[in-house]
Amino acid sequence: MPTLSQFPLSRLAPLRRLPFWAQALALCALFVIAGIAIMDDYGLSLDVTAQRQITSANADYIATGGVAGLYKKDYRYYGVAFEMPLLLIERALGLQDTRPIHLARHLVTHLFFIAGGFACGMLAYRTLGSRWAALFAMLMFLLHPRLYAHSFVNTKDIPFAVALVVALYLTHRAFRRDTLGAFLLCGIGVGLAINLRPFALMLPPAILAMRALDIWQAGREDRKRVLLTSAAFLAAALATTYITHPYYWENPLRFIEGLRVLSQHPTLASNLFMGEIYRSDAVPWNYIPVWFAITAPPVTLTLGAIGGAAVCWQALAHPLAALRDRETRFRMLLLGCVVLLVAVVIALQANIYDGWRQMYFLWAPFCLLAAVGLHHIANIRMGMGIWKSGAWLPRRVRGGIHLHMAQRALAYGVAGVGLLTTLTAMAALHPHEYVYFNALVDTKTPGALAKRYDMDYWWMASRQSLEYLLARYPDDILRVWRVRWNTQILPQSDRDRIVHTSLRSPNVDFYFGSSGNYYRRDTPAPPILHDIRAYGNVLSYIIAPNSDAYRDYYRAEYNDVTANGALLARSAFDIYAHNGALHYIKGDCEPLLATSGSGITFLQIIPADPADLPADSRERGFEDRSFLFDGRHALFYHTGFLDGKCITLRPLPDYPIARIRTGQDAAASGGDEWRVDINLAAQALYDDIAAGAHGPLVAQSHFALYLSGNRLAYLKEPCAADDADAGFFLHIFPADPADLPADGGEIGFANLDFQFADHGAYAGDICVASLDLPNYPLDRIRTGQFVSGEGDLWRVEFPVAR
Repeated sequence: MPTLSQFPLSRLAPLRRLPFWAQALALCALFVIAGIAIMDDYGLSLDVTAQRQITSANADYIATGGVAGLYKKDYRYYGVAFEMPLLLIERALGLQDTRPIHLARHLVTHLFFIAGGFACGMLAYRTLGSRWAALFAMLMFLLHPRLYAHSFVNTKDIPFAVALVVALYLTHRAFRRDTLGAFLLCGIGVGLAINLRPFALMLPPAILAMRALDIWQAGREDRKRVLLTSAAFLAAALATTYITHPYYWENPLRFIEGLRVLSQHPTLASNLFMGEIYRSDAVPWNYIPVWFAITAPPVTLTLGAIGGAAVCWQALAHPLAALRDRETRFRMLLLGCVVLLVAVVIALQANIYDGWRQMYFLWAPFCLLAAVGLHHIANIRMGMGIWKSGAWLPRRVRGGIHLHMAQRALAYGVAGVGLLTTLTAMAALHPHEYVYFNALVDTKTPGALAKRYDMDYWWMASRQSLEYLLARYPDDILRVWRVRWNTQILPQSDRDRIVHTSLRSPNVDFYFGSSGNYYRRDTPAPPILHDIRAYGNVLSYIIAPNSDAYRDYYRAEYNDVTANGALLARSAFDIYAHNGALHYIKGDCEPLLATSGSGITFLQIIPADPADLPADSRERGFEDRSFLFDGRHALFYHTGFLDGKCITLRPLPDYPIARIRTGQDAAASGGDEWRVDINLAAQALYDDIAAGAHGPLVAQSHFALYLSGNRLAYLKEPCAADDADAGFFLHIFPADPADLPADGGEIGFANLDFQFADHGAYAGDICVASLDLPNYPLDRIRTGQFVSGEGDLWRVEFPVAR
């Protein structure tokens, strides 16, 4: 057997002589084998049920004409060009059990994704004529960690990303062949892409604009052919869009209505972006560019930027030549698919959420630009540089051809190492590649990522949490909440041991949470039974609310808060401040578990400086941290129910707080409506008085009066709601009558009468107010409360020590 050094390279020659499509198919076969091996490792997304319902509603509409299902959640507007074949496959195979149904969906979606990689490679080869650059384009498309994981579970964004690259391939093929059949096929591909997402509507105008340039260059005889093929393309695109969308069959003008609805997107969600929470229709302009940059493999990101710059340079340096050359025009179309569509989303403030998954279609054009960049690096001639320095090198490598080969080997070698690094990161994250981040963000500090960016927004890691429970308790029935969709892909024997409890059931054994609950809302109730992590960030966790450890923790927490916390208010709940958090405590809380109301407790934080408000709260003037205080609350917030008591913790923001408004309506509290307005400045003043830091007690009546320098404080504890309603009079007698203001000379004192609302506040069951006195020396002070027409309610007069 020959050694490696003796292996004749000539044996590899037949592989090099294979057509590119055969080489690309061989590479796709490797991906298919790998995909089949790991497809059962992935969970299901939160949207999987809705996606199947959309398709079923359209299928029922086709079969019976019934529109009831189509009108549920605007299902009538969603295209089903990909989902309908999935449903037909499911019914053709007679699949009834949820596990084979979802595994089949995993497989078909992933195969479609691999087909997109093949189309990307073929398009790069047709455009560049380089096998290596084309293979790298294909690998760059397939080895995006996030898209790869989504290719098993995401039947919305991945199919459109593939449909777009297929439409681009058919577009390039149509212009290359310039035949009627090629443009008809191109129109069908574009129509299918439009069915999946309205973003594809940018293709027909771009294609027709390029055909207009062909008319400009064509002779008189060719113009008719160009016009005919253009009309055929447009007709095929419109017909395909119409045929594949059942709701438009009765009235094609409904397409305009659907376009308006889908462009505005009826779903509003919150986004965690760079540490701030934004509403999905009000994300900052850099939302998509930043998400794209921090989640793209570095090698592709770099090459794509180089390729885009090369296309721009070519277009700007020779604009007329660029317009005449079809390949250059096509590369400009690729650049427009990335840059212009992002610009449109920014300009229209489109409703975007869940990272950039709704913009995954940008990846294929970007990979093609990256192939352009790699091709330029591998083939660029350096003029007076390295190509002229051959005399300094050994004879066997002297000359441009040898240096060019070394340059190409270096370029493709570095790109290959970059892809290998990405593949290593994917293996380390598996099966959670969908939370991949690159080195542009902090992936080393545990918890840092999830405090700044959305991670497992689809709760897919809850499948691994379920499997942990099933393995830990192999013989038990598990009563769980919040993972119903992810049980559908488990084996029947495992599903038989899982009981899904109602939201408010006190008998639930395990609560499940995701990264959004853990970092964005609050720290969950410790102790956590188990968690799934990536980059040191929690993706999924389990809480056992009936365990001894859980109860012991909250028993200690309750005792600590009541003994050491600062009481801010008493109402239906006692509200304490302790360790940087707000605590709601109730001695008899168990009826809340069966509350029929909404359970919503409103909590509004008003900062001392409005500039401290999060971006999505500045318009309304407060940060809304409303929450659910019932049986399911333990999942989302730091809450315990034990011994007939309950306690919940709501972390307070880091910025200085002026006031806190909180309460419940009657339905939520199970009784009377309650609400309190807590003035933290008043609470701080009360704390100073209680600690003796505000000066001595100088008088006592209905209110206790404290004097510190030139500041007078009023305090009443306990304080009823109407104790401070009457007006306050405050008469200041100076030591030197000459210090009196002009309007006080006749009455002999300065009149500083005030209303409690102007200078005071309620803090729990206390009333506290303070105001500044004049700076001149004082002799005595007279103060009290009065009711106009009835006289004084109380009055005190005391000297001021000098």
